[in-house]
Amino acid sequence: MRKITITLLSLIMAVSISYAGGLVTNTNQSAAWTRLLVRDASTGIDAAYYNPAGLTKLKDGFHISISNQTIFQTKYITNTFMYLNNHDFQGDVFAPVFPGFYAAYKTGKFAFSVGFNPIGGGGSAEFSKGLPSIEVPISSLKGSLAPLGVTGYSADIYFNGSSVYWGLQAGISYAVNDNISFYLGARYVMAKNTYEGYVKDVTLTLADGSSVRADDFMNSTGDQAELGAQAATSAANGMQPLIDNGVGPLTFDQAVAAGVITQEQAQQMQGGLIQLGYPADVVANMTIETAQSSYISSAEHLTGVAQQMHAGAGLMADQEADVTQTGNGITPIVGLNLTFFDETVNIGVKYEFKTKLDLTNSTPQGKGFVIGYNPDGTKKEMFPDGAVTNADMPAMLSIGTQIAMSDKVTFHFGYHTYFDKNTGWENADEINGNSFEAAVGIEYSFNDKFLLSGGYLFAKSDVKKAYQSDFSYTVPSNTLGFGGAYKFNDTFTLQFGGYYVAYNRDQAPGSYNVGDTPVPYTEKYHTETYGISVGLDISLLKK
Repeated sequence: MRKITITLLSLIMAVSISYAGGLVTNTNQSAAWTRLLVRDASTGIDAAYYNPAGLTKLKDGFHISISNQTIFQTKYITNTFMYLNNHDFQGDVFAPVFPGFYAAYKTGKFAFSVGFNPIGGGGSAEFSKGLPSIEVPISSLKGSLAPLGVTGYSADIYFNGSSVYWGLQAGISYAVNDNISFYLGARYVMAKNTYEGYVKDVTLTLADGSSVRADDFMNSTGDQAELGAQAATSAANGMQPLIDNGVGPLTFDQAVAAGVITQEQAQQMQGGLIQLGYPADVVANMTIETAQSSYISSAEHLTGVAQQMHAGAGLMADQEADVTQTGNGITPIVGLNLTFFDETVNIGVKYEFKTKLDLTNSTPQGKGFVIGYNPDGTKKEMFPDGAVTNADMPAMLSIGTQIAMSDKVTFHFGYHTYFDKNTGWENADEINGNSFEAAVGIEYSFNDKFLLSGGYLFAKSDVKKAYQSDFSYTVPSNTLGFGGAYKFNDTFTLQFGGYYVAYNRDQAPGSYNVGDTPVPYTEKYHTETYGISVGLDISLLKK
């Protein structure tokens, strides 16, 4: 019987929530973005995030943007592992408040800007039935303990997590002339993840229809194995005088005929081996020394079973996780804005350097979730207090173009790439290359006050099948956005919009050992996301 373990690796990544953007980076950072899906060449106030070098195109004065998105996301996971009671798992992600705040002061050739937004995460995920990676090890008991009369299982599993990486950005933009401007700035990232979950009331169903707690059953089985090991060791020790007297090569019948042992003694020694599972005809032909070796081997095996059962019982006991991970890092940012043809064409370029980010666990005693035992017998936790996990945010390059076809029609194009392989992630070797996004949008101005817009965005990562799991999967997506803007006057402009993200379906193979036999399964992944937003842009212009 293999060592029984439960892994909650799902808790580490299940709430690495990201919406539009790369594997961990959010780029849905303004209400204007939700209606257009591409703002990489923006010259509005949200350029503080999307195209900070373009802020020099603002009119002199003080400019503010305040917006909020409400985002809903559902993750669907199907696992075909044969012993699962439930093959379908659903996670609901909810971000009621996803704010964006930007402010810029433009004077002459300079623009000074700040921004505050959820650059990563920004929501909570609830898996009311847990995840396959939590339940599969439990369900495997139905197969591995079947010889002991186990026919089924039940468990109460729950997981809830939240993740938000707040970004506080500041920088300076400078216009060399009417056509060229630069930006230099940085973002301070403050990351916080919280994980709360439990696995409790793990129960086994027996062949007679009764139920018993899994830890009680396994402890009882372990106790019986210990008693069996002690009896086998005692029997082996009791045969040592016979070995010492040189009768080891004799069979039991030969030893009885030689008067070395009685028939009753032979039957006792043989009966013990039969109880240990050796066939009677094999036992009948054993020599004394072979019988002793069999007892010793059985004692070692039963001792191992007892240890595994008692260890497994510890893992099947009620457990919970209550973990907070925090960390911070700095992102240097540079930008370039180019304007051509009497400002009918604007190009924005931004490069964000890698954010070196480590997350440190803060875990109350006993709340780190036990996943095994150390060599010295102490419990090994998935989230030990003080442990550090790398969570670098990859470098990002964005390039955008804005083309005013007329006074009424403006086209927008954008492209982003994320340098995922250059992070310090533990699973970076499971990533083939960079993630990317490509987007196109169109605005139609009905008059000086009102416009409508729509856009399309395609996103794709480049990961190996080994990367895909219930706790960390990524699939290509297609996003549609629509909305508009209404300018009340020179001071106030309302921004509003909404978007829907349709993700491709994907699947990955896997297996889990039941006893010593790998049992294959297929895991399927699908996600849906939609969001709505509203924002207000405020311009206090110099007189």
